[in-house]
Parts: sequence; structure tokens; C-alpha cells
Amino acid sequence: MIERKTRMRKKKTAIAGRETDNGAIRSGKHLMACLSICFFILALFAAPSFAFENPVGSLSGQVLDAETKEPLMGAAIMLAGTQFGTATDGDGRFTIEQIPAGNYTVTCSYVGYLPALITDVIVKTRSQSPLKIELTVSAIETREVTITPSAFSNIEREPVAVTSLSYEEIRRHPNSAGDVSRIIMALPSVAKVNDTETALVVRGGSTLENGFYVDGIPVPNINHFPAQGASSGAMSLINIDFIEDVQFMAGGFSARYGDRMSSVTDITLREGTRNGLKGQLDFDMTGFGGGLEGSLPGKKGSWMLAAHRSYFDLVVDLFDIEASTTPYYTDVATKLTFDASPRHRFTLLDIAGFDVSRIKRQQAIDNKEGDYGRGNWNVNTFGIGWRYLYGKRGYCETTLSHNITSWDSEWRTTKDDEILNAAKTTEQKFTLKNDQHLLFNKRTALDLGGEAVYQEEDIGNYWGETLDPLGNLVPAIHVSRNISSPVIGGYVSLRRDWLPRFTTTLGVRADYSDYTSRATVSPRAQLSFRLNEKTAVSGAYGRYYQQLPLILLSQKDEFKKLDDPYADHYVVSASHLLTENTRLTVEAYDKEYGRMPLNPLQPSLFVMDQIAHGDEAQEQLTNNGEAWTRGVEVMVQKKLVDKVFGVVSGSIFRTRYQGFDGTWRDRSYDNRWMFTIEGGYKPNRNWEYSLRFVYAGGAPFTPFDHAASYAAEEGIRDSLRVNAERLPDYHTLNVRVDRRFHFRSSDLICYLNIWNIYNRENIAGYYWSPVENRQKTSYQWGILPVIGIEFEF
Repeated sequence: MIERKTRMRKKKTAIAGRETDNGAIRSGKHLMACLSICFFILALFAAPSFAFENPVGSLSGQVLDAETKEPLMGAAIMLAGTQFGTATDGDGRFTIEQIPAGNYTVTCSYVGYLPALITDVIVKTRSQSPLKIELTVSAIETREVTITPSAFSNIEREPVAVTSLSYEEIRRHPNSAGDVSRIIMALPSVAKVNDTETALVVRGGSTLENGFYVDGIPVPNINHFPAQGASSGAMSLINIDFIEDVQFMAGGFSARYGDRMSSVTDITLREGTRNGLKGQLDFDMTGFGGGLEGSLPGKKGSWMLAAHRSYFDLVVDLFDIEASTTPYYTDVATKLTFDASPRHRFTLLDIAGFDVSRIKRQQAIDNKEGDYGRGNWNVNTFGIGWRYLYGKRGYCETTLSHNITSWDSEWRTTKDDEILNAAKTTEQKFTLKNDQHLLFNKRTALDLGGEAVYQEEDIGNYWGETLDPLGNLVPAIHVSRNISSPVIGGYVSLRRDWLPRFTTTLGVRADYSDYTSRATVSPRAQLSFRLNEKTAVSGAYGRYYQQLPLILLSQKDEFKKLDDPYADHYVVSASHLLTENTRLTVEAYDKEYGRMPLNPLQPSLFVMDQIAHGDEAQEQLTNNGEAWTRGVEVMVQKKLVDKVFGVVSGSIFRTRYQGFDGTWRDRSYDNRWMFTIEGGYKPNRNWEYSLRFVYAGGAPFTPFDHAASYAAEEGIRDSLRVNAERLPDYHTLNVRVDRRFHFRSSDLICYLNIWNIYNRENIAGYYWSPVENRQKTSYQWGILPVIGIEFEF
């Protein structure tokens, strides 16, 4: 790993890390922790006196055909281990009243369909918890064999590399802190790089290579303090209380998804309640917020509104803390669902984030920081969706969306007060997207669709004269231009069940960018063979192109002539249901990269990884780079049934690149091996205990040339030892305790989550301090209590 310590990179660690010995910031964090602990103790001891002894709630929802989205009338709904149950009405809807509040497992069955097992269903006091269940048509005659309901039925048609997470799994995770990306970071496909950032490094790919969708709408970056040109940031801006389901695809994904080489995260937001008005308030160490939801007139739809704000800046002002950095953020989200008719459904979605960070020069001097400045980040995604049901022949989904992200920042050296870099850039995308799912018969389905994107970027970036990581002088680069360009893409994918247990999916995707005047064609293929009811083997191949980020292409006109880089995915997978709620998966993969950008002036470095580390300025580029990642992943996942849940996973992998000098080297994310164990115990409806332990090999890094660095008073890496050394192994243990209180018409959740409980000093990297003119160490999270309160009414 090589980092040029510019402010573009430094601002992330200033927000979340432990790079400096800043006692003032730590005092602020300690004060916020003390405030959170006081609220936690107050709630924990005061709440029982108001708790209701026999709280009851209700459960409502809808059962749909997974292929057509048509409602299923007469589906049987049962709460496992109880006498509570019912059947769906003509609209596929159901309601069960007077259920004791708590956590349940729901079973759903319907003639001719595979039964489903839904875990982690929470029944809350005096409120209906909406539940959506989708059933898949059985490929075999159900009268000839007894089919056991599976907790993994929602992803059984996905051949490879798909992990599904429910809202409750995300909420209670001992590493989440309300952040979707942090839970995905626990999966065996994701490298362990730096736990102070929400940076997904999937199967060796950099943070530039990940795509995100929310309710079918493409979202460039789902994080606060978003990095320019990448998908990383400080923390997620998606409100987890809105989430119904998250599907993470680590490779071999279908032709529906384009312009990403590594992974896709597809987030589905739930509907709001259609019965009365519900609200929620929350408070934890990161901030405070709340939300409301309710029904539209005539119960024809629902609405949800939520907002959240950090409060570190408020604490700094209130207690006059001398902190050199006072970052704060706000996010607002809303969703509206309207059923115009049984076949037509419309949705409206808006997600916005507003982020600010300030570092004063005098305080930077006092704290021996190398730079200071200010930054403002604003993001917004607005979209309208329309779903139309064709009846028994499928459905179509159309979305029209607008994304806008703006960066306004200036960072200077503390010592000389010279500009390191500055940005005043606005990026916009207008996207019209249509997806069709058509059924020809019980065994054949066709997916096709397309998207038209109009992208506009008003770029104002400046990088001051500096030394590159290897000590070569890089002149100042100033980019000021407006780019507007249409992009179009389309795909077709045919799925065929040749035998009751054998399925193939063949697809192709085509994309064209007017800015680069380049077209790409991407073949995709997937196959799956079910050996028996519990065991399946599958494989996938696909070529995945991705346009280089505009922050790179805009620096010189000739960069537009570069070919789009690509990755070929080869994946082989096997899965076995150990029980109805426990699944074993083993997956081997090979990613072969081609046409990757390289800088001839930095022949030993890899541009895609350098951009992810904040080193965006490039004088020259070619596109003859190659790289590869190969590995094996094993995971055993148990859903919450019978009081216990958990995941045990491990992976062994290598990821390497060939530099412009022809030498093969390890990429920055080559941990080589990882092991994770996480899980929990829920003895009753009130208490829950969970933990997460991770151990991973140290990431490679390039050591400093200390003599050259000292002479230049700036960090210069050893050009003969690029990524030749490794950081110490990474390991950490997080523990969490949840306590739920049920009142007559509300619920209260208090939780204590301690990250890195034994205070392991995991090293994020080494940097050169120009103020002290010596090497220093950047650490990841030390021991950190995350305490929260959630009040639902």
C-alpha cells in the first residue's frame, strides 16, 4: 500500500481514525461516550418500572409470487412453535392479531411452491410489523417428495456469490453501528483494510469497483464524506430502519448490472405501515435522529420520513473543547408508496446527505498535524419508480432518477500554508432505467432491459506541486472543465430449467459512452445443478467492463482514448443445507483483469489502487495493465431459530498486479487469509447477546526511504520495495448486549456495543509527519463503546 499524504486522503482519517495524538478530540469522544452511557443507564434502570407485563402486537404482510409479483390467495402463514396462523386473502394480504410481543420464525406454504422460512420477525407492542414474503414455484412435483422450508429460499435461484441480510440482522450486528457497509465488511469476500472507513474491497478489487442500488435506483455512493471517483466514505447515509433486505453480490452477477468490475449491493427498502401512525427516536454515540411513517388515505399506500444528525460539533461548542477538527453530518430520507391499482404501483424516494469538516491551522500546529483546511460534501438521490404486473406472464419496473454529488474543499500545508489540493466539483446523473421479467412457461424466463444516462460534471480540481510516493516531482495540475455525455446500455438474459434440477442462464450486456466514444459487449453465463433437496453446485462466468472515473479521464484529453478496463469472473460454488436454518457454502473464484491504467512515470505502482488511496493526479496513462485475484471462501451461516444465530467464515486468496515495468507485485489489499466468527444468543424476548471476532493477515505496504524522506522533509517510499513488507496481522473482538422493553403502546431498545474490547492496536498504515519530520503510525479503532437507545411508538 502506498499513500501520498495529501489532504484528500487525510480528511478521512481525521474524521474517523487515530492518526494524530489529539487529546482534545479524544476528550470530545470520551464526553460523548459519557453522555451516551448516562442515557443508557437511565433508560436501563428506569424503563422496567414502566414496562408492560403482557404486551401484545400484531403481524401483517403480503405473500407474492417471486416470478410475477402477483398476490397469492390462500397461502398458509404460521408462527413456528405457536398456535398462531392464518391464510392470505384475495390480495395476498394477511393479519394475525393479539400476538405476544417478541421474536418469531414465520413459515409460509402454498401448493406448487417451495415453502419459506422467515427468521427474525419482530412483533412489536400495539403495532403491525409489515412483512413481505415471496414464494418460488417448485421445479419438482411436491406430491412426490416432502420439501422442508428453508430460511435461504429467497436466494436459492441465485447461482453464486450472493449473501442476503434482513433488517434485524443488520440492526443487531456487533459491528454495524447502523451502517450497512460495515456488516458487508464482515463477509469472507471483503478484505480487512481499515475499520475506520466504510471501504469495500471485494475479492481484491479497489473501492472504485463497487456498485450500489436502492429500490432499483443506481446510487454512486451510499456514504457520508464520499470519496471522489470511488465508493468509499466515513459511514453509511442509508437509514437502516428503512431497510427490508440487502443482497450483496461478490462476483458472477447477472447482465442486469453493468459498469462495475467487482461487486453489487442491492438494497430494498420496506414499505411504511398502512395502519395508523408509527414513530421512532434514536440516540447513540454517532448522533441522534428519528422517523415517522403512516398510511395514505384509503390504505392505498404508505409514507416514511427519517432524519439523523451527528452532534460532535454541538458538544465542542457547548463545552468549549479545543478540537482541531469538528466534522458533522446530517442525512434525510423519505419514501412514498402508492398502489394506483392492483397492477400499478408507484414509489417516490429521496435520500440526502450533508457533511462538513473543518480543521483550524492553529490547532493543526498545536497538534503537530501536517495540514489543515475545510471540506463540504453534499449528496442527493431522487427517484420515481413504476411497477406494472403483466399477470401470470411477469412484470416490469421503470425508474427515473437524479443523482447529484458536490465537493467543495481546500486543504493547505500547516508549515508553509501552500495549497495541497482543492476541489469545487459537482457531478450529476439523470437515469431512465427499465427492467422486464417475462415468463414464457414454467421453465423459461426472459430478463431484458436498458438504461439511458445523461451525466454532467462541472469539474474544478487543483493538485499542488508535490512529490509522488516515490519522490519524483509532480507539477501542479489544474482541471477546470464541464463534461456532459450520454451513456446507454442494455441487456438480455434467458433462464431455462432443462431438467427439474438443472438450470442455465445465458446473457449479454452492451454499453456505449459518448464521452469516450467506446462500446463494450459483456457476455454472462450461469448454471446450477441441484443434486438433491439440500445440495447444489453452480458456476458462473462473466466479463465486467467499467469506465474509468471522470476525475481521472478529465485531466487530459488523450485520456479519453483509453480503453475501458475489465475483469473476467470465473466462479464455482457448492452449497448444502445442514438444517432448514443453517447453510454451508464453498466458493472458488478467479478474477482476471485487463486493460488496467498504468502511469509510465510511476512504473512500479498500480493506478486503480492509488486513486482509492487519494492519489488521483496523473501526468501520463496507458492501459496495458493486468492483475488477478484467486481464492477460496467457506461460510457456514445459521439464521436465528431456537435462540442461536451465527456465521463462521474463512477465505484464502492472493491478489497481484503487473506494473508498467513488467514486474508482478501484491496489490494493496492482499491479506492472503481471513477468519471470522460471529453469532449470538437470544434467551428470551427481552435480552440478546452477540459477538464478532476477526483475524486476518496483514496487508502489504511500501516502507519509507528514511534518509530520502528526512532530507526532503516529506515521505518518500522505497522504490525497490513496493508492497514488499506487511503490516502486523489484524484481529479484533466486538461484543454487544441488547435489552428490549415492551410498554403498553411502545417499545424501547437499549444496547451496549464494545468494539475491540481487548484494545488491540491494529495498524492502518505508516505516514510521514512533515511537522516532526519522522515516520508515524496510523491506527485503526481502539477500544470503543458504542451505546444506543431506540424508542419506537
